[in-house]
Amino acid sequence: MAQDASAAGGPAITLAHRHVFGLKADVKNNIHYAEETQLIYPAGTNAILWLADQKQQKFFSGNEGAEGITCLAVNATKRYLAVAEKCPEGAIVTIFDLVTAKKRKTLSFSESDAPEFVSVAFSSDNKFLLTQTGASPSGKHDWTLIYWMWDKARPMASIKVSNQQNSPIRECSFNPTDSSIVCVIGDGIFKFMQLKDGFKTLPVAPAKMQSFLCHSWLSDDKMIVCCENGDIMLFDNSGEFQTVLSSSPGEPRSATCAISFSKGFVTGGDDGFIRVFEKSDDPKEVYRNTKSIQLEGGVTGAGVRSLALSPSEELLAVSTSTAQLYQLSLLGQDLLKAEESPVFEPVLTPFHTGAILGMDVCTRKPLVVTCGADKSVRVWNYVEKTCELCKFFNEEAYSVAFHPSGFHLIIGFSDKLRLMNLLMEDMRTYKDIPIKACREVRFSNGGQYFAAVNVNAIQVYNTYTCETVEKLTGHTNKVRSVAWTADDSMLVSTGADGAVYEYSVLSEGRRASSDFVWKNTSFSSVIVYTDPATGGNTMYVVGSDKMLREVCGGQTQNVLQANTTLGQIVLSNSAKSLFASVAEPDAPAPIRVYKFPLDGYYNEFSCHSAPATRIRITFDDYYLFSCGEDGCLFVFDVKKKDRVVSKRDKENALPPADEILVTRTFLDDKQGQLIELERQVDELSNQIEFQLRHRESYHKEEMVELEEKYTAEIDQERTKYELLREEKNDAEMEAEENIKSLAELHAKQTQDLEGSFQNKMMIEVGRYQKLAAERESIHRFWESEHQQLMGKHHKQVADMQRDFEENQTSDKNVIDRINEEKSLAEDVHQETMRQLEQDTDREIEELKEDKEARLKAEKDDKVKLRGQSGIHKRNHEELKRQMQRKEEELRQYQEEARKKQEKIDQLQKERDHNVKEIKQRDTTIGDKEGRIYDLKKQNQELEKFKFVLDYKIKELKAQIDPKNDSIAEMKKQIQAMDADLEDYHRKNTQLQVNIVQLQNRQRSLQEDIVSQRKKMTDCQTVIKRFKTDLHECVQFIQEPKLLKDSVTALYKKYVPNGVKKQELDSDIQREYNRQRDYLEKSVESLKKKLLKDSDVHRQDNTRILQENVSLIREINDLRREIDYLKRERQQQRLHVSKLKGASQKGSTTSVSQTLPDPATTREAEGNKNRIDELRKRIEEQMSLRETYVADNQNTSAVLPSELSEG
Repeated sequence: MAQDASAAGGPAITLAHRHVFGLKADVKNNIHYAEETQLIYPAGTNAILWLADQKQQKFFSGNEGAEGITCLAVNATKRYLAVAEKCPEGAIVTIFDLVTAKKRKTLSFSESDAPEFVSVAFSSDNKFLLTQTGASPSGKHDWTLIYWMWDKARPMASIKVSNQQNSPIRECSFNPTDSSIVCVIGDGIFKFMQLKDGFKTLPVAPAKMQSFLCHSWLSDDKMIVCCENGDIMLFDNSGEFQTVLSSSPGEPRSATCAISFSKGFVTGGDDGFIRVFEKSDDPKEVYRNTKSIQLEGGVTGAGVRSLALSPSEELLAVSTSTAQLYQLSLLGQDLLKAEESPVFEPVLTPFHTGAILGMDVCTRKPLVVTCGADKSVRVWNYVEKTCELCKFFNEEAYSVAFHPSGFHLIIGFSDKLRLMNLLMEDMRTYKDIPIKACREVRFSNGGQYFAAVNVNAIQVYNTYTCETVEKLTGHTNKVRSVAWTADDSMLVSTGADGAVYEYSVLSEGRRASSDFVWKNTSFSSVIVYTDPATGGNTMYVVGSDKMLREVCGGQTQNVLQANTTLGQIVLSNSAKSLFASVAEPDAPAPIRVYKFPLDGYYNEFSCHSAPATRIRITFDDYYLFSCGEDGCLFVFDVKKKDRVVSKRDKENALPPADEILVTRTFLDDKQGQLIELERQVDELSNQIEFQLRHRESYHKEEMVELEEKYTAEIDQERTKYELLREEKNDAEMEAEENIKSLAELHAKQTQDLEGSFQNKMMIEVGRYQKLAAERESIHRFWESEHQQLMGKHHKQVADMQRDFEENQTSDKNVIDRINEEKSLAEDVHQETMRQLEQDTDREIEELKEDKEARLKAEKDDKVKLRGQSGIHKRNHEELKRQMQRKEEELRQYQEEARKKQEKIDQLQKERDHNVKEIKQRDTTIGDKEGRIYDLKKQNQELEKFKFVLDYKIKELKAQIDPKNDSIAEMKKQIQAMDADLEDYHRKNTQLQVNIVQLQNRQRSLQEDIVSQRKKMTDCQTVIKRFKTDLHECVQFIQEPKLLKDSVTALYKKYVPNGVKKQELDSDIQREYNRQRDYLEKSVESLKKKLLKDSDVHRQDNTRILQENVSLIREINDLRREIDYLKRERQQQRLHVSKLKGASQKGSTTSVSQTLPDPATTREAEGNKNRIDELRKRIEEQMSLRETYVADNQNTSAVLPSELSEG
C-alpha cells in the first residue's frame, strides 16, 4: 500500500478478490495439485488455489515492491507453497501454509543482488529449500544456488553453479533419498553437489554435455534428464549416466517438462504433444513410449509449459504457452491402452491468450464482455464464474461495448465497427459501420446512443436506427477515452493531445466554452461526475504526467500526485469512491481506491503483473472488474463499511434479467430436435420394458437353481460342524490335564525362586554396607584434601594480592567463582547422598514389608511373584547405576581439584616470571635515566650554540628578505604579462574569424537580395498576365462550356508541364557549395595559423622560462658567494680582536691581513655589474611587453570601426 488510508479520513471501501479468469504462463512449474480437487496456479501477481468442489478461489498475494512471480514449488506433503518473486533489490521467496492460507516465512539472500529465482524445490523431508538465482546486474552473483533451512529463514550454503560462459541454469532439485545431495541442470551444465561444510561437487558427468531443459526423479530411485535435441537420458540415484532412451522423441524441444508417476513418467514439449512412458521388462528398452496425445487439436504455437499429477494419479493437469489450463481424467478409461485420443477439458474455462484490449459490463445481466489480441470475444458470467460464450474472428478486436439490456454488442475491429446481437449460443452481426481500428466505443447509460472514436473525431449514432446523430470534432490527436453524463445529455472526451472537451449531444454537438488543454501530456482516461445539487459537471482525467486531475469549468480544481502512471479510472455510482488502475510499462498494475471527493488517501490492492487496460464497475457498486496486458480478468467484491441492506431493499431490488435472444431458425431446429428426442424416448421405453420382462423370467429360473444348490451346501456344512464340535471337546479335556501338570511344576519353581531370592538379598545388603563404608572413607579423604588445597590456595592468593595489585579484581572473581562452585558441589553431593540413603533405606524397608505380606497372602499367585522378582531386579540394577554415577561424580570432583591445582601452579609460575621481569625493567629504567641525564647536558650545550646560530640567521635573513621580495614581485609581473599576452592572442584570432564570417555573410545576403528582387519582378509580371486572362474567363461565367474551355486553355498556358516539385536553384546550389568550400578553407587556414601561433607562443614561453631559470640560478650563486664573503669577513674581525694589544709590528701585520684581498674586491664588483645587467634586461622585456599590449589595444579599437563601415 503506497499510502496508508486506514487512519481517519481514509476510504470506507475495500476490495476483496472474488475470482480471476487467466493464467500467468511464463512462470516456471506454474501448476501443482494440493489435493485431488485443489489446483495451484499463478495469475497476475497472485498465486491461486482453485477449489473445484466448492468453485472458489483462494488468493495468495505477492509482496509489496515485487515485479511478479517467477516460479512455484509445493512440498511432498502438499502442505506448503513456495512462491518466488522478482524484485529489483533482490529475489525473494515466500512460504505459504495451504491449510491456513497464511504466510509462514519470507526468504531473501542479502549476499546476492540477482533480481529473480529461476527454480525452487523442497526436500523430501520438507525441512530444506533449494533456490536457484538468475543473472545479476553486477555480474558478481550470477546463477547462485542457495540451500535454505526455510523454517528458520537461514541459508546454510551457497555456490555459483554456472560455467565460464555464464550459461543459464534451468532447474534444481533434491535427491529424494538424501537431502544433502542436490542436482542442477542448464545449458551445457549437469552437476551433482553434496552439502558437507559447504557445497562439494561430486564427480559425475553425462555422456555428452548439451543443453538440458528439465529433469525428474523416478519412483525407482532413478532420474531422467530431457535435452533440447529431444533425447531423454537415464541416470541412477548417484548421478551416473546409464543410457539414452531409445524411445526418445528426437525432435527439438519436444520434451521441455517432465513428471513421474508410479508406472513411469510423462513429458510435454513445445510441439504440443504429451508423451506417456511406461517401464518395460525389456532390458534394451527400459522405458517405452506407450501414448502420445496432442493438445488443442494441433494449434500452432501451443506448447506444454508444465505438468502436474493429482495425489491419486487419477488427474493430469497441463498448462500451455497460450495461457490455458487443461485437465485429463485418467479414471474410467485406461489411458495407456485407449485407442482414441482422450479429450483435454479446461480446468475452469478457456482463457485469453495475450493482452485483453477491451472490456465492458452489462447493467441488466451479470455479464461482462472482453476482447483480446487473440482475436476472440468472450462473455463471462461473474456470478456463476463461467464463460457463457466465446467466438473467434479473423480480425483483431480493439474495443467492445455492452448494451445495458444485455442483448447487443459493439465490437471495434481493425477493418470496421460491428453491431452484433448476443444470442443464446452465438454472436450475430446485424450492422457494419466503416470505422477502422476503433479503440474506444461506449453505449450511453440509457442505451439509446453509442459513441465511437474515429481517430481524432467522435461519431455518435442512434442505437436502434444506426443513423449518425452527431460528429464531434476538436481534438488534434487520437481520442483515447469518452464518457457519458448520467442523463446522456453531454459527452466528455480526452486524448493524446492533452485536451478535455465537453459536448452537448442534444444541442447539435456544440462544444462547451470551458475547454481544458494541458500541453505536452497524453491523457488516457476521463470520467464525468454531475453534482446533483448544482447540476454542474466535473471531469477527472489521468495521463502520462502521473497526476489525477479534477477539472471544472475549464480550470484545474484539484491535482493529486499519483507517483505512477494511472491508465484507467472509474467512479462508483454512489459517488463515494474512485477506482484507478496502474499502467506503468513493464511493471505490475495494482488497483487503487480513492476516497471521493478526492483528499489524497487511497488503498492499493495487488492485481495484474502487466499494465491494466480497462476497469469497470457494476451499476449496484457490488463488483469491480479489471483486465490487463497479462491476459487476466480480475473480479473484486466491493465491500463498504457503511453498507446496510435491509430485507425490504432486497425484496424491492430488481433481479437480473434472464431473457435471451434466439432466432426463428434456432427455435424451429430445437422444436424438431425435441420431437425427435421424444420419439427416441418412446422407443427406448418400450425396449426397456421388454428387457425388464425378459430379465425377470430369467432371474426366477436362476433363483430356483440357487435355492437347490444352497440347500445341499447347508447340509454338508452341518455335518462338518458336528465333527468339529467333537474334536473341540477332546481338545478341551487334553488342555485341562496339561494345565494341572503345569500348575504343579510352577509351584515347585516358585519355592526355589523364593529361596534363591532371599540369599541374593542378603548378599546385596552386605555389598551395600561395604560400599557405603568405602564411600564415607573416600568422602573424608576428599574433605581433608580439599581443606588443605583451600588453605594453600588462600595463602597463595594473599601473596598474589600483595604482589599483583593490578590483577586483583580478576583473581578475586576467579576465587569467588571457585568457592561458589565448591560450595554448590558440596551441597549437591550432600543432598544427593542424603536422598540416596533415605531412598535406599525406605525402599529396603518397603520391599521387606511388601515381600512378607505378599509371601503370606499370595503364595499361590505365580504371576505376581514373578513381577515382584522383576521389580527387585530392576531396583538392584538401579542401585548399581546410582553407585556408578556417584563414582563418576567423585572422579569428576577429583579431576576438578587436579585442574585447580594445575591452575594454581601456573599462576605461581606467572608470578615468578612477573617478578623477574620487574627487576629487569628496573635495571633498564636506571640505565635509561643515566642516558637521559647525559643527553640533557648535551642539550644544554646545544641550546647555547643554537642561540648563537639563531642570531646569525636573523642577520642573514634581514639581508636576504629584500632581494627575495623583489624577485617575487618580478615573477608575478612576468606571469601577469604572459596571461595578458595569451588573452590578446586569443581575442585577435577570434576577431579575425568574426570579420571573415561577417564579410561572407554580407556578401551572400546581397546576392540573395538581388536574386529575390528579380524573382519577385518576374512573379508580379506573371500574376498581372494571369489576372488579365482570368478576367477574360470570367466573362463566360454564364456559359459553362465556354467557361470550361477557357479555364482549360488558361491551365495549359500557365501550367504547361503540370505541377512539378520545386527543386533547388542551381545558382543557389553553386553559391552554397562555393561558400562551404570557402568556409572549409578558412577553417583549415585558421587551424594552421592557430597551430603556428601556439608553437611560437610555446617557444617564447619556453625561452622566457629558461631565462628565468638561468637568472634564478645566477642569483642563488651570488647569494652563496655573498654568504661566503660574510663568513670570511666575520672570521677576520674575530682574528683582529684576538690580536689586539700586541706589538706594533704584530698589529701592522694583523691590519694588513684584515685588509680585503684585491681579487675578492674585483669579484664582488663583477657580481654587482652582472646584477645590474640582469636588471636592465628585465626592464627591457617589461617595456617590450607594454609596447605590445598598447598595439593590441589599438588594433582592438580599430576593428569595430572597420566592421561598422563594412
